[in-house]
Amino acid sequence: MTNNNLQNNKSKDKKPTKVFLIDRYICNYICEKWMSNDVSNRSFGKSHGIHEGIVRKIKEVDGYKIPVSTLTTICFYKGIKMSDFFKLIEEKYGPLNDDFEIIIK
Repeated sequence: MTNNNLQNNKSKDKKPTKVFLIDRYICNYICEKWMSNDVSNRSFGKSHGIHEGIVRKIKEVDGYKIPVSTLTTICFYKGIKMSDFFKLIEEKYGPLNDDFEIIIK
């Protein structure tokens, strides 16, 4: 297969994906406010009761569909109620709703 054909096949494999803004906001907030470049994914995960793979997903540009159980665990280890966490999110990003963006992945 030629190089052009490989590139065409790759572009055909890309699919539109919904990225909910609330997921992006949650992940971005956790990254910006609670994670440090000095701390490894593994260390952050261990100290917050989550797997280092989840930490990598949280660090993605668009975040990921973070499960409530994961968010609950992180908030527990941070010593913050989820309701207070969402207040912090609203203070930073404004009122929360179910808006989303379509991206090609």
